[in-house]
This record gives sequence, structure tokens and C-alpha cells, in this order.
Amino acid sequence: MNAAQDPGTGPNLRSGSSSTNHVAAGNSSSTSNTPSKERPNNDTQQATVNGTANSLLTEQRVNLKNLPLDEVLVKIRAIVVELQGLEEYNRGEGMKFQKMLGDFYWDYSSHRQAIGDALSECGYAALTVKMLKTMNAMGIFKNDDIWFPTYYTYNTAWNYSDASDKLAKSLAEADAVRLLTLNLGHKPYLSAMQSKNVYYVLKASLSTLHNIARSPDVRHYFKENNTSEVIIPFIAQKDEFLKAISMLTLAYIVEEEENATLIDDTGTIGQLVKWLDKATESTTKRRFRGFSPWELTQGLDKLAVNDHNKMKVVEAGALPVFLKMLQHDDAKEQATTAHCVWTLAFDKGVRQKITDYEGLVPALETLAASDNKQVKKAAVGALWIIKGENDPGTSTRPKSALKSKSHIFISYSWNEKELVKQIREKLRVEGYKVWIDYEQMGGSTLQAMAEAVENSAVVLVCMSEKYKESPNCRTEAEYTFQQRKDYIPLMMQKKYRPDGWLGAILGAKLFFDFSGKYPFDKSMQGLLKELRGRGSRGQDSVDEPDAAVTSEEAVAVHSGNPHKLTNQHTPSHDTHNMTRDDVTGWLMHNQLDVCVPAMAQLDGKLLWQLKLMKEEAPQFFFQLLDTKLKLSFVDILRFTAAIDELH
Repeated sequence: MNAAQDPGTGPNLRSGSSSTNHVAAGNSSSTSNTPSKERPNNDTQQATVNGTANSLLTEQRVNLKNLPLDEVLVKIRAIVVELQGLEEYNRGEGMKFQKMLGDFYWDYSSHRQAIGDALSECGYAALTVKMLKTMNAMGIFKNDDIWFPTYYTYNTAWNYSDASDKLAKSLAEADAVRLLTLNLGHKPYLSAMQSKNVYYVLKASLSTLHNIARSPDVRHYFKENNTSEVIIPFIAQKDEFLKAISMLTLAYIVEEEENATLIDDTGTIGQLVKWLDKATESTTKRRFRGFSPWELTQGLDKLAVNDHNKMKVVEAGALPVFLKMLQHDDAKEQATTAHCVWTLAFDKGVRQKITDYEGLVPALETLAASDNKQVKKAAVGALWIIKGENDPGTSTRPKSALKSKSHIFISYSWNEKELVKQIREKLRVEGYKVWIDYEQMGGSTLQAMAEAVENSAVVLVCMSEKYKESPNCRTEAEYTFQQRKDYIPLMMQKKYRPDGWLGAILGAKLFFDFSGKYPFDKSMQGLLKELRGRGSRGQDSVDEPDAAVTSEEAVAVHSGNPHKLTNQHTPSHDTHNMTRDDVTGWLMHNQLDVCVPAMAQLDGKLLWQLKLMKEEAPQFFFQLLDTKLKLSFVDILRFTAAIDELH
């Protein structure tokens, strides 16, 4: 758990040579130090809080323990109201209220998420950023009246953002990413890291950024503030906590095109596997520098979403450690590890290594019968991919006997469930039949998913960061593609640009934007026109060509809002006139360098024959790419999208 220490142990106060007179980012003045004060005892310190709308109550911490959750939330909201009403934060009340919020974190450990969610709902994120910016301007190390509220504000934000994704995302929306990134790049801080208080601010800033990075739909905040570039120097620090939290944060925010610089060159994967091994070997706390095995595995899982990293995780020695974790009795470790194996297994080479590693598949088979739903889901999902059930060429599963294409299948991430429900209800009102897994128990319903895709008229692919990161969603998307089903991409997240395997699936297809950039009804109108009755009640849809075409005519016809990513459009070619060199250039332009040796003898006429083969003998075409040319799934998608553009 990436949480701070219990404030009951106290902050590391300034003393002697460890003190600093540097001020916060953006304040160029310097200040003098004052002697630090003794902190009052936590259980006897009194804090004033507005328990009702009209009265102030003075309560001791001991009297605030063992309250029902609803009373706790009332007090939490009241404290935030009091903080919002303060004109100055360095007069004592600011520290007391922030410390009181922190005490609830430790006294009500089973309700941390609920408290964090409540803080998000009542505006605590914006208040936190306002307080920190205000005290930055004053100079946070000027005296204890400023330092103490600063310390408790960082501490409270750090802890609750670890417990609540909702609060973490609210912090991002309130400009916290920019503020914390400025802290990490502030040269006076970096030159005074020997100061315990400066070190704490850097540690809290990194840790809170890590917590924010794990929440959905926030990656663009990190990109806008160049946070990756600011974090990289911390990887070279001797301090292993700073090194670890920096690498884990990068795992969540790195873009695929930055992977070589930010991941390969820094040795992040190998280091995380090394620390993971040390954490599992610990006989006491089963942690390494405060990080549990499941937290480190989550970081590897995020990195493994990038197909470029999958084999690197295995080559770094992860499989023996994963086997230990699958056999350990901690359900969270089991679920996280099986989930990571599921993510890795989309690579054929990795899949073979997993199969060959003694004990790994049997361990997953044991967990597939677990009573824990999350463990079972991840284990069954991993086995589905490992055993080739997603591949029509290797699957031994009998296909559905149904022949009609009678419904719309919606493939989506749980993060977008509310928006997906709106789309589904609108489709039902319009007379469409919709197949959707509201429980998102992917592993236990993969058989049902496969049959639903096979019998669908069309599949809606709901694109977002979380969709790309989910092995369950990738399983559905790949199965849709393997079955050569018609699919329509829907954009569910603002400022998201699909890359990697999801970008390859999108190719040059039109997508309909449901991210909120356009009115919902306008996007829905465009989608309904694109569906053209496929999946509607009372009729069985017939086979139709791919509806999400890219011609200007199609854009004009659909009055909704079909879009395509401009940098993914392939330039047109007069195929028959292409020379062998032209074909080679065409392959490289489409990031298909891997195909150049096998297709070196192809000219435009032969390439056109390959396009005709796709249309007239698709099963043989895809088998050729898969078994003869041994293309990866992403390369098959790229080649298919590119050849569709030829004319």
C-alpha cells in the first residue's frame, strides 16, 4: 500500500544541519529557520470541528473512535467546510483540521475508501491544492506555523489518494499533477535532499503522483506537465524507495512511443522483478522498501500491456517469482499475479514459455476453482489465452450451433459502465437486442462471451485507457477480430489516443465519440445510422461488408460524428504499378518491417492478389499470416488495415 506513516509517530522536524531555508517551487525568496516545537500527544490533542451547521464542537481523538460510518462521514464533511472557511492556514486551525482528517484514516482503516470518496465529493482535492499553493507562496520551511499544516496536508492527500481512486482523480483535475511535478523538479529541493523535511516533500509528491497515476483517465495530465522527464532522475537515486516509486509511477504514465527511453534505458523491468523477488523472500512483512508483492506486480502488469515489454518481463526472471505468488495463500497476490500472466500470455513466445515452465499452468488450474471471484476470474482468463481458446486455429472448444446474427455485442471496460448503460438503454429503446456482461466476471463467462461474439451482428468496441489495459477486454477484442466480425469503435475517454494493440485494431476505421466532447444524442444518432438495423429485434441480420469505412462519402452520409485519427490514415497507392521496392517502402511505412524479408519478391500485382485472397479465402489468408509468416496479433492487424487501403 503506497500510504504514508501514521502521523502518530510524528514528522521529522528540522534540527541542526538537516534544516533548510529553501522555499517551495515558484517562490524565489529565502527564509530563516525557527526552532521546531514539540507536538502534542495525538490522543489528547484537541481539535475544533463544526459538528453541525451552526456549532463548533471540541472533541478529543479518543472520543472520535468507534463511530458508525455515517457519523464519521458527517464529521469529515464538517471538517472540510471548516477548512474551506479559513482565511489563513498558518494560525493553528489548518494543521488541526488536516491532522484530524489524517487520524480518521488510521482509526477507520476498513472505511478508508468511503472516507476518501466523501472527501472527493465535498471538494477536498481543490482545497488541498489551494492550501499547498498558499503555503508555498509563504515559504513552507519558514517556520513551524507554516510547516505543520503543510506536512499534514501532504500526509492526508497521500494517504487518502492511495485508498480512493475517486479522490486521486479529483486531485488530478484540481491541478495537483502540475504542483507535485514542480516540487520534484525544483532545484533548491533537489540540492537539499539531505534535509528530512525536503526529503519528505519529495517523497510525498512522488507517492501522491503514483496514487493519481493508478486512477483512470488521468494520463494526459502527466503528459501535459512532462512528469515522466521530471521523474527519470529519481531512478538514479541511491534511495531505493524513491527509485521504486519512480519506476512504478512511470509504469502507469509512460506512452508506448516513450517506452524505449523511459523503460528500456532505465532498466525498470529488471529492477521491478528483482524487488518483487526480494519482497516474496521476506519472512517478516513480505515487502520490499514498503512495497508488497502485489503492488510491484501491478506495475509489471501495466508495463506488460505494451507488447514490446512482454518477453522482457519473462527474460528478467519473473516466472519463478510468479509461481511462488500463485502458490502463496494471499488472495490479492494470487489475483494480481494471475492477471499479469493473463496480460503476458497474448504474446505467442511468452505463452510457450509459460506452458513450458513446470508448475505454472497447474497452479493456475488450481486457482481456476478458487472461491475468490477475482482469483478465479484472472486464472480462468489466463488459461483461456494460454490454451489457445481465443484462436480459431488452435481452440478445441465447439462453436455455437446458432447461425443467426441476432444481437449487438458490447465490449467495454468496467470503468465506463455507466456510459455503456446509457448506450445500451438507448439501443433497446430503438429496438435493438444487446448482449452485455454487466457483472464483468470475464474469466467465468469467457465461454458465454465467445458464443455471444460468434452470434452477434456487430460488436461495439468501447475504447479507453482502461479498455486497452484490461486483458479481459483484449480477449474480447481479439476474439472479435479472429472471428472476422464487423465492429464499430466508440471513443469513451476524452483526450485518449489509442496506441499499441488497440490502436492497431482501430486502424483507419471511423469511431463514434461518446467521451463527452459532443452531445450524447448526436453521437448516438451517428451510431444508429452506422448500425443500419443490424442486431434489431424481429430480424436476423445478414452478412454485410465492414460498415466503418473511411471514404469521404461515408463521412458525409453519417450525420452523427464519425471520426478517425489523422495520423493513422494510410496514403493511397496505385497498387498495380508498385515495384518490389515500392512494396518494401509500403511495408515499412505501415510499421511492417517484420514482413519485408518474406515479401521481398512481391510487386504490386502480387500484393493485389494477396488482397483478393483476403476477400475470397479469408481463413487461408489469416492462417498464412499467422502460421507461415508468424506475424504477431498486432502485426496481423496492421497488415490487414494496410491492405484494405490498397486500390
